[in-house]
Amino acid sequence: MFQRHSELLNECMNKIFQAKVLVAGAGGLGCTVLSLLARVGVGNIYLVDGGIVDEPDLNRQILYDWESLGKPKVHAAKEKLSKINPSCNVVAVEKTIDDSFSLTEVDVVVDCLDNFRSKLVLDRVCRERSIPLVHAGVEKFTGQVTTILYGRTPALSELFRGSKDREVSQIFPPLVSLIASIQASEVIKLICGKEETLAGKILLVDLLNNRFETVRTI
Repeated sequence: MFQRHSELLNECMNKIFQAKVLVAGAGGLGCTVLSLLARVGVGNIYLVDGGIVDEPDLNRQILYDWESLGKPKVHAAKEKLSKINPSCNVVAVEKTIDDSFSLTEVDVVVDCLDNFRSKLVLDRVCRERSIPLVHAGVEKFTGQVTTILYGRTPALSELFRGSKDREVSQIFPPLVSLIASIQASEVIKLICGKEETLAGKILLVDLLNNRFETVRTI
């Protein structure tokens, strides 16, 4: 079984090398997603974030350290990613995702944002361009992941209709790593054209009680 999985990954390495992936958000989720995509060999990564590295970020944002404090997240992340994989073309966009945001030509977009207002902007621009969106959200010990294929699955605005931003609470770092790893896995499967994704489903994770549940959306 392991040999078969290895063969399948090797078959699509050329697609991975040529892929263009946009990661929205360079916080907890984004750092792990970025690290994994660079390590697996994604050729082109577009990184969008308008924040700077702050001390509380260091408990779960794995691309940063004490030397990163005060630096724009996109530049600190790009510097670290270039050391992880010098062959990866990382484009850093120091910008907050708001109503003026426009999307470059990419194969997949990854939602690693921490607020619904920006998430819904990302959802809209992806829907307009029919670009797959891998969404995730985390809070305390719980998180969710889903893959949105516009025209085949509900959009993010339909799945979370009426959702509002709440005050940011402490997030369990192992949860962030787990959820982001699932996001990265979804991205690779989309690039490789695999059908076994979370499209039409939401994976719900509760690490406090070790519960994993998949809910169908279509």
